[in-house]
Amino acid sequence: MNETECREKLQDLCAECGIPLSRDQAVLCCRHLDLVSLWNRRVNLTRVTGFEALVKHVVDSVLPARWLPEAGLALDVGSGAGFPGLPLGVVRPGLRFFLLDSDRKKASFLKVAVTDLGLKNVTVILGRLEDVPWVSPPGLPKVSPQEAEMKGGFDVITVRAVKIHAGMLQKMGALLAPRGVIAYWAGPSSSQALVPARIVLEGATVVERLEDEAYELPCRGGRRRLIRWVRRDS
Repeated sequence: MNETECREKLQDLCAECGIPLSRDQAVLCCRHLDLVSLWNRRVNLTRVTGFEALVKHVVDSVLPARWLPEAGLALDVGSGAGFPGLPLGVVRPGLRFFLLDSDRKKASFLKVAVTDLGLKNVTVILGRLEDVPWVSPPGLPKVSPQEAEMKGGFDVITVRAVKIHAGMLQKMGALLAPRGVIAYWAGPSSSQALVPARIVLEGATVVERLEDEAYELPCRGGRRRLIRWVRRDS
């Protein structure tokens, strides 16, 4: 697909699903897909390519935006090729996204993509969820602009193509702002039903599972679910 074909198909697919996508937004999402294809030759980013990637990566990243906050701070855990963080950064300019990945080559790709797309609301962080600076013991000095910006916690944490468990859910819950949401992209037969519906943090703070949101990808791409948890402080 050339840029025009990709843009038109992406806009049509999103419109079919009730998601308006502007010309400029579609162009940026298609450019991201081109960069994934280019880098995929030397970095293992994804096995899904071409039109299938447009549906199963880009459209799948964008459709659940309707159930996410429109503004605030966002963390994308295990960003990899940038799905869903980069498309969401395009369609939700009010969200300040931090893309986290522990693989140096993938983080390098993400930095190049962010620069190429000109996304001022997206920053890439090389590291693991367990080791990132803002989960250091209380009392350590806040030295970087990123840490200062994230001091109040995240309004949304997104996770896709990463297996999550109770311990990971607890770590993410501790990074949320009050009423912040964890959003997990899951397939219809996901084992995430086994993840506890309620996690207790410090004091009376809990992370509770909300009702799942189901959606259908176009072109017989399959049925998907967005599993969400919300942080409730007493």
